[in-house]
Amino acid sequence: MGLLELFIERLQEGDAAKIADLFCDDGVIHDSSYIKVGKDTMHVVGKMGIEMIFHNRFGMNRGPFQITSIQMLNDRAAWYFITHNNTVVPVTAFLSRIEDGKIKRLNIYPL
Repeated sequence: MGLLELFIERLQEGDAAKIADLFCDDGVIHDSSYIKVGKDTMHVVGKMGIEMIFHNRFGMNRGPFQITSIQMLNDRAAWYFITHNNTVVPVTAFLSRIEDGKIKRLNIYPL
């Protein structure tokens, strides 16, 4: 299973520590899908920050994210629907950079 598939699976599981383990120590996640629900874009740098933000997001979301209709385009890109606060948002996720088998940068954009 590729890194992007593991990322999506771990979002569905709601395990912030396992998500963070997929990233380099200075890895970046940039997720602008939150703008579709009236929130600021999430741009987090660093494995510890990534774990903390997802721990917080899972708490606000009352558990793991609902992700449906996953379509892997290739090992670095996927389309799926994610539910943020009862709003379904179609997104595209791109693994922009991988370093030493870990995610260096992941971008998620709303469609």
